[in-house]
Amino acid sequence: MIRIGCILALCAAPALAAETGKGDFVYVSDLAAQGFTPFATSSTGGATFGMQNGADLYLCFIADNMTDSAIRQQALVAELNGENPDRTVPNIPVACVLTQ
Repeated sequence: MIRIGCILALCAAPALAAETGKGDFVYVSDLAAQGFTPFATSSTGGATFGMQNGADLYLCFIADNMTDSAIRQQALVAELNGENPDRTVPNIPVACVLTQ
């Protein structure tokens, strides 16, 4: 009986992989506005965290660039040094991908 279960499980894996679809990524702010709530992840696929609403699960990734990161870094260092910098900095984009 255990052998049959193992064989069925191994045979099903390629079929599931073939059914993987495609979809647009969404920003975490959009998911939050739709009632999704965050959940912790391990470092699964490099995800920072996940968002869930019922059975719908998204893994979320930081989608930043070096230029914007440097601007934020400079503003924070200036603040820590008491230089009262311009507090307007680029947001950190977080893109989420639907899991299947």
